[in-house]
Amino acid sequence: MRGFAVALLAVATIGVAIRWGSFVAGGSDSYCYIHQAQRWADVLRNPFSARLQVVEPLALEAPWPDAPLTFAPVGHVPSTTVAGAIAPICPSGLALAMAPLVALAGPRAAFAVVPLFGALLILATYVVGSRFGARVGVAAAVLAAASPIFLYQVVQPMSDVPAAALWTLAVAWATSTRRHQAVLAGLATSGAVLMRPNLLPLGFVIGLFLLFRPERTWRGRTAAAGAYAAASAVGCIAVALIQWSFFGSPLAWGYGSVDSLFSTANIPVNARSFLEWLMAGHTPAIALALLAPILLPGALTAMLLAMFFVNAMVYLAYVAFPEWSYLRFLLPTIPLLLVLMVAGVDALAGRAFMVRPVRRNYVDAAAARMIVAALTIALAVLFVREAQDRQAFRLHRLEGRFERAGRYVGERLPSNAVVFTAWHSGSVRFYGDRTTIVWDALDEAWLDRAVEYLERRGYEPYFMFEGQEERRFRERFRGSRLGALDWPPAAEIVSQVRLYRPADQEAYRRGVAAPTEYVR
Repeated sequence: MRGFAVALLAVATIGVAIRWGSFVAGGSDSYCYIHQAQRWADVLRNPFSARLQVVEPLALEAPWPDAPLTFAPVGHVPSTTVAGAIAPICPSGLALAMAPLVALAGPRAAFAVVPLFGALLILATYVVGSRFGARVGVAAAVLAAASPIFLYQVVQPMSDVPAAALWTLAVAWATSTRRHQAVLAGLATSGAVLMRPNLLPLGFVIGLFLLFRPERTWRGRTAAAGAYAAASAVGCIAVALIQWSFFGSPLAWGYGSVDSLFSTANIPVNARSFLEWLMAGHTPAIALALLAPILLPGALTAMLLAMFFVNAMVYLAYVAFPEWSYLRFLLPTIPLLLVLMVAGVDALAGRAFMVRPVRRNYVDAAAARMIVAALTIALAVLFVREAQDRQAFRLHRLEGRFERAGRYVGERLPSNAVVFTAWHSGSVRFYGDRTTIVWDALDEAWLDRAVEYLERRGYEPYFMFEGQEERRFRERFRGSRLGALDWPPAAEIVSQVRLYRPADQEAYRRGVAAPTEYVR
């Protein structure tokens, strides 16, 4: 019965993800994954002719400084192994999971992957929680499904939920008493490493658990740990080969230098932010997880708590972000923390009623279950309300502008259009199938000359901006003829995105420019 209830919860999770899913390739991360999935899908369809990195001829021919950088849309950088091509800065794990669906059903099929991983996370959380008792598993699964950061991420095509699902699955298999589960745990770890290579240290925690698991013989433990390590190595080798193909080194990546990303000065800022966000999103009740080592001492409790702290340590020195949504960095182990919280409450409830007479054991057990159930329902309601306040169920509307603007470009702009944009450099390519130039990577002295060069080559340049992007464009190119944007936009899309046609500047000065088109 409990298993059936959790299965329904997993199905409901998929329903929520589909109903409120943004399903948009617009931002840096989402476009990075979707575009990379398209490339991998091409390789699956045509393994002997397709290429992961496609050369953009203009990137090789354009005369301005650092031209390849200007042709790298959001989520990408110029490739260091193929001149004129772009390389994704995001890891390949999610794209690899999306690629088979994209190859079979087209690019939009990629958006089905994260909801499926969301359901897997709920099921895996139930299994891990059940190591402390079936009701702990059910309650932990409910709270994981209601977690604000989970609900915020399961509606987006990003790797946070898949990484969390695979790490939780690895723990579920590693804690099993069945033979050969260590191999499956290692394979899940391989997938998790492909999703987020920087979380590899979590794999060492699982490996140590298998090596020092007290209920097994030393021979059995070493065999399990060895099998786990061998299976986990598959993902590590795959990451190394992929990074080598994109960046010329198995240790290179597209996010920038280590010095620019990590600093000890970020540790206190991130520690305070993570703690505040965790408490705000999951209430101070989540601190009850810290009581688990006292209430439920043992290797399992130690592993779950260690994984959470290792996860946090990986990001403490990382760039400090002010937005609450960056609690997603801890999502891979938040379900484990919820398991410990529920297990701690269950243990406290059980102890509170142990003083009852023996003849009332049945009533006492029911009372303990009621306490766990009541707390779970109350917290789940609070979690969902917090997710609602954090706009988790409005992201599909907020992100929709990327698709609308991109489709406008594809439907209304000529096939030879080249769009200067930053925020929409991915969505214009994905939905509009037009070449983009990232204006904030263009040399300040080259705007007018870049437009003239493109016009001579037979292209029709456009500028596309959103919000503060337009102001920053004016500031960056204030010394150029076109940088002032002193003519009306050709179109305004959903009251947020403006599209300018440089050729309209002279027509506007002569008083013959076409009026702005307003698109809802």
